[in-house]
Amino acid sequence: MKFPNTLRALNSRNYRLFFTAEVISMTGLWMHRIAMGWLVFRLTNSNSALGIMDFAASLPICLVSPFAGAVIEHIDLRRVLIFLQSCCVVLAFTLAAFTITGFVVFKILVAVAVLRGLIDAFDLPSRYSLVSYMVDRREDVSNAVALNSTVFNSARMIGPTVGGFVIKSFGEGFCFVSNGLCYIATICALRAMKMKAPPIGSKSSKSNPLRETLEGLRIARDFAPYRYFLILIMITGFFAFPSIVLMPAMAKSVLHGDPGTLGLLLMGVAMGALTGSLIMASLTDISKCSWWCTRTCAAFGAAVAIFSFSRSAAVGLVLAAPVGFCMTCCCISCNTLLQSMTPAASRSRIMALYTLAIIGIPPFGSLSAGKLGDWLGTSYSLLICGILCTINALYFLRKIDRVQNLIVDALRREEE
Repeated sequence: MKFPNTLRALNSRNYRLFFTAEVISMTGLWMHRIAMGWLVFRLTNSNSALGIMDFAASLPICLVSPFAGAVIEHIDLRRVLIFLQSCCVVLAFTLAAFTITGFVVFKILVAVAVLRGLIDAFDLPSRYSLVSYMVDRREDVSNAVALNSTVFNSARMIGPTVGGFVIKSFGEGFCFVSNGLCYIATICALRAMKMKAPPIGSKSSKSNPLRETLEGLRIARDFAPYRYFLILIMITGFFAFPSIVLMPAMAKSVLHGDPGTLGLLLMGVAMGALTGSLIMASLTDISKCSWWCTRTCAAFGAAVAIFSFSRSAAVGLVLAAPVGFCMTCCCISCNTLLQSMTPAASRSRIMALYTLAIIGIPPFGSLSAGKLGDWLGTSYSLLICGILCTINALYFLRKIDRVQNLIVDALRREEE
């Protein structure tokens, strides 16, 4: 079967296996996320607690991911992911047991979040880097990244909605059980892949993770496009990503809703995100990703500011869509550019820094936005964060436009 251009990465058998498994796995992950957010707010009734949870989950990523990128460059990425996904299964079932038996408390949730963050510090850069090995043609990498996001955001549309009704009918614990079962699909897909050679970035037998971590930081610092894109996505993550973390507070304290209301808001985010993913998947010129990244980062902040004025579930559903659209487009375009510009020998280290930027840094923003929400209200917190995001994004937009020639040259070198 020959897939159309928008789905061209699916012509690669290994990626097709991974894509199918991710459809299942990501649905379970979003059920888990909505259950965690609702459980935290139910136990604490605090915006700050939501920020603390996000911070706890991402602190290990912030501390470990640059080092993790250097470590996994010398290891079979597929074996690493199988091990890490197995750890996720154990963690999900453990959390489910605490929740169903009624022994769960906020401290347990924080501990689980820290452990999951430690897993993600290795899992995410491994996952990003493995994409290049799963597709048969290098020019399909950008399409594979976009399709990954399509799956992620399709699941974001389905998972929270299903999760909201499951929480209402059976409780949060059943969402955690479902998540644990869904991870098994990814493990099976990874085991079924056939590769000519193990997916290892660096063929050197000598490994000094600390030295290579510092070298990766130097590479990112010295090449202007790396530096600007990583700082831009980091700032966007700090100011705009907390809008997703504060959704439970928006649903309950501002819109006076229930888990179903939260599911609707996240469905709005997912609808916009899915649209953005499909647009990104249709792009054939990777150099255009630079334009998309800079403009959608600026628009992301504006979308969050406008969303803060929602006062009903219906309006929130509509205004959440641009939030999801901009968030997805800026992440996909940045991810695609960094992967496409970077040689295999240093790709894992650069993608680890990308992981730090979009997952390790935003929790600091979530802590700030959560505390600001407790002081001024959730709506004012989102409004202020959105405005600051747009101002900073516009500053880096001009800088990145000036180095477009360097971006094009780097892309051409990797194609050769």
